[in-house]
Amino acid sequence: MKYLFATCALLLLTGCQPNPGSARWSSREDSVIRPGSPTLQHQTLPQIQVLDESIRVSAIDLLMQASESDDPLMRAHAIEGLQPVDEQIDEVVRRGMVDTNQGVRFVAVMTVGLRNLCSLSHLMQPMLEDSSPSVQAAAMYSLDRCGIEIDLTPLASMVLGSNPTDKANAAYVLGEIGNPSAITLIRNGVGRHMRQVEAARVQTIDLVMAEAMVKLGDESERQVIRAALFSPSERGELTAMACQMLGRSGDTMMVQNLQELATGQGPRQPGIEIQLLACDALARIEPERVPVEVVLANTSHQQPEIRAQAASVLGTLDSARYGPQLSLLMRDQDPRVQVAAAAAALRNSSPSIVQQENEVY
Repeated sequence: MKYLFATCALLLLTGCQPNPGSARWSSREDSVIRPGSPTLQHQTLPQIQVLDESIRVSAIDLLMQASESDDPLMRAHAIEGLQPVDEQIDEVVRRGMVDTNQGVRFVAVMTVGLRNLCSLSHLMQPMLEDSSPSVQAAAMYSLDRCGIEIDLTPLASMVLGSNPTDKANAAYVLGEIGNPSAITLIRNGVGRHMRQVEAARVQTIDLVMAEAMVKLGDESERQVIRAALFSPSERGELTAMACQMLGRSGDTMMVQNLQELATGQGPRQPGIEIQLLACDALARIEPERVPVEVVLANTSHQQPEIRAQAASVLGTLDSARYGPQLSLLMRDQDPRVQVAAAAAALRNSSPSIVQQENEVY
């Protein structure tokens, strides 16, 4: 199933200046609320208890617990991680739609459309009046996906408006809706009313808008994403986002460049965060070129954000093959790592494949 929030949810959940070390924590890892804001503030959380010996059952149970965490980022990631699970997704989406945090509501409402949970479409109408325009945009998307006639013109006001969060998220939604006629609108919104916004933030928003136009068929905007891969080291968040976007679009022209980043070779000497994001992109395009030893080595990195990234890459590569490693990471001391590993274990897996007999935890 499609990887949801590597761009837009990161925009809404971790800021339009994502930390490269947490960029994968997409979802759909892709918003303008900053990491230290009261809306989504990191906090010390207790380890999540894992009891069952089945990786799939443990992963689902762990994510269900995380969906009720005090940390909104954990709740959002739990909803994203549970998307492949038919039995539980309805419950967490319903709960997420009434969450106090706008980022969590955005993820939940987008999931209705992405998973075609059209039995919940009647709950989308009230979301059109949500206090967050970004959540309203998500509701428009989900109603449209469910075949319900809806006025999409408010998306134009968001794209052309001055609010950076709403501009980026509305462009993302238009890219997901898939109507090529929106290309001109998005292009007209690039840089518009952004004079008072810091340049670094504007660049990340422009990158999101470029990806939306590529999704709608404007191949010329692909060069914007490719160029971002070569951003200077002090703008590592642009390189991080470019890695994710190139992976999602399957840009084979950039495989060699991604491999150089993934291996840490060449003159650029990227940090491990960028290396892992490049590994994840390669895993989506040419998995055989992923330096697996780099990924495995970082499953024991001292920083939990790095362990979480490594877990995600293993899930993208082959959640069944790397089930033992993911099962160990699901018992990590840091709940963020546990959630990333649980989500990775459910990716492209089936109960029969991921069951590990006599596993040592």
